[in-house]
Amino acid sequence: MLTFAPAANANASAPAANIQCRSNSKVFARGGATPASRSVTVRLCVERDDVTLRAWGSVSMGAKSGTADIVYHLVVNVRLEQNDADMAAVSCDATAWTNFDDAGGQRFTCQTQDRYSSETGGWTADGNVSYDLIGDGKNDLTWSLAGSPAIS
Repeated sequence: MLTFAPAANANASAPAANIQCRSNSKVFARGGATPASRSVTVRLCVERDDVTLRAWGSVSMGAKSGTADIVYHLVVNVRLEQNDADMAAVSCDATAWTNFDDAGGQRFTCQTQDRYSSETGGWTADGNVSYDLIGDGKNDLTWSLAGSPAIS
């Protein structure tokens, strides 16, 4: 007769991931004779799951007012930092998504590659958005985002 014993720590749960986030919001409005605008929120997050670390920017947009395109380009840049030193970075082009004529509510996520480290303290997500509004006559602009709170 075969009997099975439960594995050691079968009832122990894995430690929960440690995540910290901060949201940044802005309204993008094109210039010129054809008005259009939409609100944009970028939520920067940093996560540690044991020795795996990552950062991401989750972009959500409100309903678009008007039907014209708003930006020539919009690029989300996200960095995983430890004590303000870059550990991983990624850039994601969200131009087509920003100009898409919809009622809002969809999300676009830009995530760094995983970084593996047992070092603790000072891990944050930081970033910016590089964009060029149509019809404003200003060319490329940068929206500096407030980074996430730190995790260990």
